[in-house]
Amino acid sequence: MEKLKLSVSSPVEGADRFWNRQAEIRLLTELLDQGEHVQLIAQRRIGKTSLMREVARRIKDRYICLFVDLQKHESPADAIAALSAETQPYRDLWGKTKSLFSNILSAVADHVDSLNVHEITLRFRDGMVGEDWKVKGDGLFNVLASAEPEIVIFMDEVPILVNRILKGDGETITPAGRREVDRFLSWLRDNCHRHRGKIRVVLTGSIGLSPILHQAGLSATINHFTPLTLSPWSDETAIGCLHALANDKRIKLDDGVCEGIVQRLGCCIPHHVQMFFWLAYSNSVHHEKNTISLSDIDTVYATNMLGIRGHTELSHYEERLRMVLGSELASLAFNLLTVAAVQRELTIQQARKINAEYSIQGWQRDEALNEVLGILEHDGYLCLASENTYVFVSCLLRDWWFARFGSLAIAGGK
Repeated sequence: MEKLKLSVSSPVEGADRFWNRQAEIRLLTELLDQGEHVQLIAQRRIGKTSLMREVARRIKDRYICLFVDLQKHESPADAIAALSAETQPYRDLWGKTKSLFSNILSAVADHVDSLNVHEITLRFRDGMVGEDWKVKGDGLFNVLASAEPEIVIFMDEVPILVNRILKGDGETITPAGRREVDRFLSWLRDNCHRHRGKIRVVLTGSIGLSPILHQAGLSATINHFTPLTLSPWSDETAIGCLHALANDKRIKLDDGVCEGIVQRLGCCIPHHVQMFFWLAYSNSVHHEKNTISLSDIDTVYATNMLGIRGHTELSHYEERLRMVLGSELASLAFNLLTVAAVQRELTIQQARKINAEYSIQGWQRDEALNEVLGILEHDGYLCLASENTYVFVSCLLRDWWFARFGSLAIAGGK
């Protein structure tokens, strides 16, 4: 009887928390062993960070694995400073890194080892001026390439950093932002080539990197990364996970409950599967029951998954679209998604009719529609059900989008 520890709010690793993904673990490990640089591609909440951490756990005897989360960073100097700070747990690497930044650390030389990662990152970043980030970055890669065992760098939320550099505080790509991203990714590409076989880099993020770079005309800057796609769970995998979670919690699932959860989700994104189980389990505890029934999951879906908890989790989909597209293109995307939610489908003819109402600065009308539909497909909002019709990938996201925006569209006669 398999058991699985529930984990809803954070990445997971370890046999008691990590479920399935054996094929992806094998493929990513093989790519790293071959010396490849990898771009991990998946929609939100699919478990990209969890996969990276689980692979790192399994290969830690053969590689030094460094993780850097770039979500809150704003510049290439930030990224290099953050990566430099991650060498602190490794004495030999840390000693060489400190030498690289010796002029910056002179004021705190006597207690630098007691600083935490955040404090070190800030000091390294603030000490770099102008193009010095490239010099320090080259030096850091030289240090990492000298390490034994060899290095794997896992870089999370790269697309958010790239998008932030491209647009600054605004919503549109600036010439200066494009130049800086070109310099940063070209620098990364050069170091990946220079130290191939000594350093492997894995990139990922909660929004797609390729669509952002396509908008900026910089797609070629990541063509040296091998893409590895992480898909949603199959229905069978999700059902197995639900049974294992129930076994761990010692709670009974009535016949059809697992299948009912899968049917309501429509797309078995691991986080959504675990969130649905947690809410159903919490509901049973509150009602002092040791069983989850079909009527329970109906109630939980309507009142919790699509309620305030669902809003908190699923509003990220809305926010990420605004971040990537800017307000005008996002408005077009929202209208397309709303029609798809209200009517359960979106035809190409309907999409063109909606697009005809927009005149977006800097975009030809057909180009704007193609760009938006491409991003909605790439990031897992819509998929083609036929040559002429789009539908939501996730029934949960569709129903949440309808609850969030559908009444406005109906009132407006859409």
